[in-house]
Amino acid sequence: MKPLAILLLGTAGAVAHPVSFEGAWQIMLGTSGDVQNFEAYHSYTSQAALGVHAMRFGDERDDDYYTGIQHNWLLKRWNMPEAQANIYLGLGAGAAKQDGDSWAPAGLGFFRADYETRRIYTAFETKLIGSEDVSRGVTSLSFGVAPYKAEFEHLNTWLILQLEHVSGMEDDLEIIPKVRFFKGPYFIELGCSLDGDPLVNFMMHF
Repeated sequence: MKPLAILLLGTAGAVAHPVSFEGAWQIMLGTSGDVQNFEAYHSYTSQAALGVHAMRFGDERDDDYYTGIQHNWLLKRWNMPEAQANIYLGLGAGAAKQDGDSWAPAGLGFFRADYETRRIYTAFETKLIGSEDVSRGVTSLSFGVAPYKAEFEHLNTWLILQLEHVSGMEDDLEIIPKVRFFKGPYFIELGCSLDGDPLVNFMMHF
């Protein structure tokens, strides 16, 4: 399993994968505009992970909140000599609310597909949250390039353009240039949308 783990962690996806190697813990914190996100998962096999997921959506009307338990599956992986592709699915159950309202049962659906080499990165991701009063979705498409090749234990740098749509928010589409750094188990992204909304993501696994 060690060579596979090194391959997974030496690409642009790095710890952004919703399922990591067997026995790994993964923590993700992020903010993009008016959306804040927290995720923590334990990959109890190399194809399945269980954890918690919380999100906040803020806008001029009401803030929406979601928190729940989530299970992620690696549905398919293609290992190629110089590339890798993955398909993931996640399902969550928890509660959601708007400001001033009570919590109500809610569900979450998650899908991700990516293709990566050591120089090129592409990913499509969508998550949908629904309850009696809250209906939100976040969908993104990302394209990245690495200006140089680096090993897992060295500093890796990626330049990524992300297109993101958040349903229920004021803007229809956000265009977010960002830079991604990771070294070993630590990962950080810094960026800013063309509308001036900052993006910060931090991830680690152990």
